[in-house]
Amino acid sequence: MSEQTLISRPALSDGPETENAIGARIRQSRKVKGLNQADLATRLGVSQPTVANWESGVHDPRQLMLAKIAEALDVQLGWLASGERSTAERDKHPTAAYIRRGLFHVPVIRLEDTVLMIDRNGADLHALATDYIPVTSGSNSLFGFFVNDEAMNLAFPGNTLAVVDYNHRVPVSGDVVLLQLPDGQPLLRRWRRDPSRLEPWSSDPAHETLYIDDLTGIIGTVTVSIRFH
Repeated sequence: MSEQTLISRPALSDGPETENAIGARIRQSRKVKGLNQADLATRLGVSQPTVANWESGVHDPRQLMLAKIAEALDVQLGWLASGERSTAERDKHPTAAYIRRGLFHVPVIRLEDTVLMIDRNGADLHALATDYIPVTSGSNSLFGFFVNDEAMNLAFPGNTLAVVDYNHRVPVSGDVVLLQLPDGQPLLRRWRRDPSRLEPWSSDPAHETLYIDDLTGIIGTVTVSIRFH
């Protein structure tokens, strides 16, 4: 019969993490086992600083290594792996930047009203709103509108909402821009440079590219599109 120690998650008092963090459970289990960091490192075939980094939350061990740690410390893998990742490890995750972005309830307005946003102080978006859509974004200068333009149907199929950042008025080549034409009508197109032009994005080749001298009348740049089914 093995000398497996059942750990009931007692409170920790010798580290910055709580028992909900992986590093804290490794440290706790190691001490119960009577090992120092160098002893555990030797059993696992890693360096002592690696163990120290796990326990301090600099980074968390991967799943395969967690299994080896659980075996070396005679604890259950499920318990060792459960709970929160360390703050440093969470920040390294590919989704970390996305999760930290704010959630905004973006006003949805009519296409014809988008031209009012040429003057950013000239319209009350909430007064124009017909609905709202929650969007996670790094910007709060947003509005949305439904696209119904066959010249852009590859990028915006039917019943697609385009979300525009009206503070983003200096697009890079390839951005989809919303602009006001000289006749006052709004137009959604993909902007390309050298030469400066507004391209359709359509399954129908009959739609023409507009070549322009100056990129003026920009209302904003599309940052998100949401298709409804």
